[in-house]
Amino acid sequence: MDEGRLTAALDRAERAILRMERALSQPKKQSSRDEELRAKVREAVAELDHIIRMAEDA
Repeated sequence: MDEGRLTAALDRAERAILRMERALSQPKKQSSRDEELRAKVREAVAELDHIIRMAEDA
């Protein structure tokens, strides 16, 4: 993986973390909101895992 792609991947990871932090700081409205948040967290963690694997293979 070249430096530009790695930088872009890390930027995406940072944005995912910021989205999680914003979501966690919002007051709870409904239990369905909790499930939506859990799904988003699972997606973000999967994306971070993928980025880490790509960086390790570079």
